[in-house]
Amino acid sequence: REIRSCFVAEEGARLLSADYSQVELRVLAHIAGDEALRAIFARGEDVHAATSAEIFGVPLDHVDPGLRSKAKMVNYGIVYGLSAYGLADRLQIPREEAAEFIERYLDGFPAVREFIASTIESAKEDGYVSTLFGRMRRIPELRARQYQTRMLGERLAVNTVIQGTAADIIKVAMVRCHRALAEAGLATRLVLQIHDELLFEGPEREMKEAADLVRAEMIGAFALDPPLAVDVGVGANWLEAK
Repeated sequence: REIRSCFVAEEGARLLSADYSQVELRVLAHIAGDEALRAIFARGEDVHAATSAEIFGVPLDHVDPGLRSKAKMVNYGIVYGLSAYGLADRLQIPREEAAEFIERYLDGFPAVREFIASTIESAKEDGYVSTLFGRMRRIPELRARQYQTRMLGERLAVNTVIQGTAADIIKVAMVRCHRALAEAGLATRLVLQIHDELLFEGPEREMKEAADLVRAEMIGAFALDPPLAVDVGVGANWLEAK
């Protein structure tokens, strides 16, 4: 993280960091249509803490950093198609315990369970999956003879729909921001894209206007339920902007 301090704005300029907040989990909630997951975002709760309360059956205000960390791994494990073996390795816990965590999660978010099952089933039938933007990915691994390769195909099917859609959204956001900044007559420009984050550089005097514009354009890139959210920061270097 400290290496970000080496990326410094030109004299008289500032760097503006705009980062989608938990975009993959928002995409998951939208595509799966899971009301429980949507409700967490609607209430403005910490999604990892709320998931931890669901998985471990503790009040939200009793969730400690250790439980939250485990829930975060399960949250993103679902997105990445992580198996019980993979989760057990990440958390350094027995496989049976990891499998129980995943089951508790899916019990708490039943529409996510249905989304995973239906996505894998349709991928097996069609041979491909698509993002919300219609971008297709063929998954020949699903028809492999080897069991492990077929399991990889199942993980790819689920992961592609979620992460692929998130990747599409950031690309749309890049185009929207570039166009909007130009139309507004601002000198601020996009200099870097990193996963779910866009980094801009521009005159210090423009930062307030540019930040408001960038946030609006990124949120407007796609109408999700729950809505997209963007964290924006400004600094003399990338670390300060984050």
